[in-house]
Amino acid sequence: MTLDPSVPEILPTTPSPDASPSGGAAFSTTGTTHDVAASVRHLRGLLAPYDLVIVPGLHDSGPRHWQSHWHALLPSRRVRQADWDQPRWDMWVTGLERTLAHCHRPVVFVAHSLGAVLVARWGQQQTRVRVAGALLVAPADLRGPRAQQVPALRDFAFPSPSPLPFPARIIASTDDEWLSPHRAGTFAAAWGAPLIGAGRLGHIGNMSPLGAWAQGLDWFRDFLATLPPPGDASLGDARPGGIALDDIAPRARHHA
Repeated sequence: MTLDPSVPEILPTTPSPDASPSGGAAFSTTGTTHDVAASVRHLRGLLAPYDLVIVPGLHDSGPRHWQSHWHALLPSRRVRQADWDQPRWDMWVTGLERTLAHCHRPVVFVAHSLGAVLVARWGQQQTRVRVAGALLVAPADLRGPRAQQVPALRDFAFPSPSPLPFPARIIASTDDEWLSPHRAGTFAAAWGAPLIGAGRLGHIGNMSPLGAWAQGLDWFRDFLATLPPPGDASLGDARPGGIALDDIAPRARHHA
């Protein structure tokens, strides 16, 4: 079954102070220290009812990656994987669920690249964890030419072309070798997730020197402000609190 190629909603964006003349953000640290500090203060308040879970992608997010900055700046948990370089679907789900076992409030995900694929596919299959929403940054297109060059990704499960069971937004750049603008729009339409265009930021990952990525923090803040109240029934019927380690499927035995 192919994904719906219809054009999704594209949210209006405000260029960062160092946006290029063409409208895309330049490859430099975006925003000032003051901008980041103000955004972090606001985000801390918005995140109070939730457990924030940061989900890196292939090869993990290095110390200069914006996800590492966010983990240091915001109250959050970060998913750890047994093998970042040879991802197996069952092993990566186990890594995700081990982190979720320590969450006791509705979860908000901030996921990048293969981590975004993991969250989308896992979210379509599970009913135990209350997920309030997900910010999916540069989800890797596993059927695209760049991913096809990585044999380790050939057996990684891909999300189905159906709406995600929780609110989500996708952030994508126009020059990402892992995700073409067309495929970003296709994913957004299929998953029911509005698309935010980030300009020319490559894969928005380790090779993009964004620092704390002030513009991304602002987009995350705007997304959180749209979520239903944590006690709202629209968050689903999954039981409150985290999943117990005993609830994790036997696949956990694959990597002791």
